[in-house]
Amino acid sequence: MEPSYFFFLVLPLAILVVFLVAIVLYHARKEEDYYEIQVKKLRQLLFSGKLDKKNFLNLRNRLMQEKIFTAESKKLLALLSSEKIDGETYVRLRQVLEKSFRDKLDRTDEHTTEVGKKGLFDASKF
Repeated sequence: MEPSYFFFLVLPLAILVVFLVAIVLYHARKEEDYYEIQVKKLRQLLFSGKLDKKNFLNLRNRLMQEKIFTAESKKLLALLSSEKIDGETYVRLRQVLEKSFRDKLDRTDEHTTEVGKKGLFDASKF
């Protein structure tokens, strides 16, 4: 191989490959999921004063529960597609997952309303 081949063919190709790998790594690190994007939007609304703390906590907890529900649904679908479970089992497990999701949402709603409640100020104690 002549030195001119190296300088005019191999070296530019190597630089191009390094550049493309750097771009892919940059985008992979920068990529955020839906939950993180929505929580950032909620924080901005909270800091701007358009959203109070109780609603922020409620919406953040709902987003977290939706993220967990979505992940579990994907796992169930993967089990069904790999034929580790049959269709009837998938339907039953999906119904149980949906019921537990609704129950968790109800509990988080109750919890955030309890956190936001404050008793009336009784001035007679002073």
